[in-house]
Amino acid sequence: MHRQLIKKMAKSTNKTEQKKQKVEKMGIFFERSGHSPMAARVFALLLLSEPPYRDFYSIQEFLCASKSAVSNALNHLMREGMVDYITFSGDRKRYFRVNPKGWLEVMQEKIRQAATFRHLIEDVLNERTDTKYLEFNEELKKVIGFLSFLSKEMENINARWEAMQEEK
Repeated sequence: MHRQLIKKMAKSTNKTEQKKQKVEKMGIFFERSGHSPMAARVFALLLLSEPPYRDFYSIQEFLCASKSAVSNALNHLMREGMVDYITFSGDRKRYFRVNPKGWLEVMQEKIRQAATFRHLIEDVLNERTDTKYLEFNEELKKVIGFLSFLSKEMENINARWEAMQEEK
C-alpha cells in the first residue's frame, strides 16, 4: 500500500513538472508576442488547464507567484479580452479561463494594425528629405511594401475564413 502511494505521488509530481515545462515553453512564446512574463505564463496555464478554468489561488500556487503579479496579469488579460471569468452557484470564487472569442478578436486586430502601421511608416518616409540617407529610405520602402502585401493577403485570408465559418 505504501509503495503504491509513493508511485502515485511520483507520477503526480512528474505530471506537474511536465505541465510546468509546457507552461514555461508556451509562456516564452507569448512573452515574445508582447505580453509580460507573468501574463504570458498565466495565459499558457489557462490554455493547458483541465477543466479549462482555474481559481486565483491555484494559479498563484502553480506559478509560485505573488498575489499582485497574478492579479496584474489577470487584469491585463481580461482588459485585452483574452481571459474572462465564471462563477458557480454557491461558490464565491471567480474561476478564470481563456476567452477564445476574445483571443481571436485580439489576433484579428493585430493583423488589421499592419495597415495602420504601413500608413505611419509612409508618413515617416515622406518626412525624410535628406538625400544622404537614400539606402535607409529604400529599406523603409521595403517595409512598406511588405506591410502592404501583408494587409492585402490578410484581407483575402480573413474573407476565406469567414466564408468557411458560414459554411459550418
